Amino acid sequence: MNASTAAAVAPARPALDETAAPWRRVPLYAIGGTVLVGIVLPFVLVRLDIGTYLITLLILFFIQAVVAQSWNLIMGYGGIYSFAQVALFAVGGWTSGVLVHSLGWNPFVSVLFAPLVASIAALGIGLPTLRLRGVYVVLLTLAFHELARVFTVTGPRFISGGGYGLVTVQTFSFGNNVIGDQRTIYLYYLAGFMFAIATFVIWRVIHSPLGVAVTALRDSETYGVSRGINQFRIRLLLFVISAFFTGLAGGYATHYNGGISTTIFDFPRIIDLLAMIVIGGWGTFGGPILGAGIVIGLDQYLVALGDYRELLLGLIIAVIAVFAPQGLWPVVRGRYDRYLAPEGAPVHVEVSPTAPHDVEKEL
Repeated sequence: MNASTAAAVAPARPALDETAAPWRRVPLYAIGGTVLVGIVLPFVLVRLDIGTYLITLLILFFIQAVVAQSWNLIMGYGGIYSFAQVALFAVGGWTSGVLVHSLGWNPFVSVLFAPLVASIAALGIGLPTLRLRGVYVVLLTLAFHELARVFTVTGPRFISGGGYGLVTVQTFSFGNNVIGDQRTIYLYYLAGFMFAIATFVIWRVIHSPLGVAVTALRDSETYGVSRGINQFRIRLLLFVISAFFTGLAGGYATHYNGGISTTIFDFPRIIDLLAMIVIGGWGTFGGPILGAGIVIGLDQYLVALGDYRELLLGLIIAVIAVFAPQGLWPVVRGRYDRYLAPEGAPVHVEVSPTAPHDVEKEL
């Protein structure tokens, strides 16, 4: 049998399913349309009486959505129950703030160092923590959160600001002639660019061999390790990626707000981020984005409730946990696939860690 005959007899290689992870392609038309809407949107909103207020809400949404997505990456997809996310956000914020406030750096330069220092801090936390399991991870990451809080309150004055934080930090400047609505639009574009980069990278991580490996470890650690996955190295890398974008959001928020306060460590901040993940959809890609939009929108009405705000937010989380345990994103996506998706389009399936499923049948 010659080579040509053998090639003809050999079974044909199956076609690659482009919709399957980790080879999923980016839907370019959807992304192009979203980017176009994002570019045009501020020019439409600024013509409204409350346009500047709405643009400010969108900037806040971009910041919070980046942090929520980053936390969901390690907790929802990685199964790492870390509560150091707010502390890593603060590390990024204080890094950029100190470089500008004490050393006179340009905010556009200093903000680039915020994710680097946050990643280094994540390495320091992850090296001892990620070798542990369960409640011990929660305790150690909460201990880091408390250590960071105490240091920013009682540390050197150039860091603690006398216990009040950095209250006067230079904001982003786009030139002397860029003021008012024009400056708000520029800040919107800067925050939107940060959100777009973080969202794309997190999407690629989820639909990459790294994402497949980390979800395998989440669903069945014994099976993942038996397939040759280095659980500590994979989880540490995921932890650093999450910290990178969290620190970047912290650096941006510091210069957007003109300072960073020690109140960033208050417990309601953790509750807000958890609400975004739980309401949107734990362990889903679009869940934290949807949750961030819902929580920020609700917050404009709940803020009038004062101390009862957190109580009502907790009740909303409890209702979602009972009636939609996978969050709202799978519900919205399911309705879209059922009623609005093009005829013959593949049905999107995204199993969250809280969804009941038969592992043995899947294997």
